[in-house]
Amino acid sequence: MAHAAKKAYVTDRLEVQMRTGQSLQHKIIKMVPSGTEIDVLEQNPETGYSFVKLVSGEEGWMLSRYLSEQPVALNQLDEMAKKLDSALQENKRLKGELATAESGKQNTDKTAQQLQTETARLNTELIAVRQASANALQIQAERDRLRENLITLERELDTIRRDKHALDEDHRQYWFMIGASVLFGGIVLGLILPRLTWRKKSGWGSSF
Repeated sequence: MAHAAKKAYVTDRLEVQMRTGQSLQHKIIKMVPSGTEIDVLEQNPETGYSFVKLVSGEEGWMLSRYLSEQPVALNQLDEMAKKLDSALQENKRLKGELATAESGKQNTDKTAQQLQTETARLNTELIAVRQASANALQIQAERDRLRENLITLERELDTIRRDKHALDEDHRQYWFMIGASVLFGGIVLGLILPRLTWRKKSGWGSSF
């Protein structure tokens, strides 16, 4: 029975055969790689086949057990890796801004060297994950660990942003106090100098 088209993904099997009909005797149209996104147009529970359509427009029958409603673990791991790379780039940019803003202030609890070491460690782990076995359970565990690292890094980024904001506030208050002191000194001098001048003139007048 035909259903409305829905998204599906080829499972972790390396390649799945797309055929012209619902049996192994039908001709193979194409070998579809793992992780490929497809549209499921029809499902036949009796034969165990689904009628699918590729992004390229090709249509055919594939075994339903090789289809999944969720992206395969490798695809999900790639998405997490991209997010981690983006966070690392943001971390690098903020470290540069923080180093400029500090200008003699005390360093934050986590120094730039520590952040660089952490970044290098995460990059090393990321490369190791990409080269790891395609075993689904192992990839799932690595993905969860990367997610935790990403959350930790995002918290560190928030701390850096708050520290930078506090430094900016300190600078603004410092210059405000300097300006106020200069203004106050000017007012005091404006009040004292005329009196000093008047006293000098009075002293000169009394000597004659």
